[in-house]
Amino acid sequence: MTIKNEDNKIYLKRIQCIEQKANNERLQAELQEKILNEIANATGNLLENEELYNTLDESKQACISIEEELAQMKKALDLVENRRNDYRPVARRVSMLFFCISDLANVDPMYQYSLKWFSDLYEKSIERLGKMPDKPTAEEKRNRIGDIIRCFTELLYKNVCRSLFEKDKLLFSLLLCMKIMEEKGELDKLEARFLMTGGSWADSKKPNPTGENGWLSNKSWLQF
Repeated sequence: MTIKNEDNKIYLKRIQCIEQKANNERLQAELQEKILNEIANATGNLLENEELYNTLDESKQACISIEEELAQMKKALDLVENRRNDYRPVARRVSMLFFCISDLANVDPMYQYSLKWFSDLYEKSIERLGKMPDKPTAEEKRNRIGDIIRCFTELLYKNVCRSLFEKDKLLFSLLLCMKIMEEKGELDKLEARFLMTGGSWADSKKPNPTGENGWLSNKSWLQF
């Protein structure tokens, strides 16, 4: 979707290459089948069968031509794939955000967001940024990727918050923040575990130093 919006020529080139590659592979298989049938149905001395020889030679030349085209298609697809790889960070963020809002259904079953709504919002965020230059520099590409991630994250956050009860907005903010930190490799899993469980894994064998009726409750001691 990103490539389709950002570089439609590359997107169409990829579709064209895939279709042409599939067609060439089909023709190649048909030619190979034809060669086998010609040999199987030939009569007499195969070496003296001029008609069979001509048919095989034509099929061979056609196969060579198809193989050359397939090699060219592979190079073209590799170039397109390299272009798509530039947007992998965007794909990771967008995928993470979708699963993040999907988790909100566990908070309240009313919080349901369709893939179409999500996709439309994503396209809207790209439209807001405007078109990228036809021949962007490496720095412009990096900035563009960062802009797409930032713009869509902000737009999604604002739109989702509008649909949430006030009491759930802070929870969503925390969930989104933790997911983004995890994606960036900045989330300390032990700290996150403590935050989510309240230290329930603490060693309960150690007694509360303030006593049963002390100023620190047993629950607070375990969390500490």
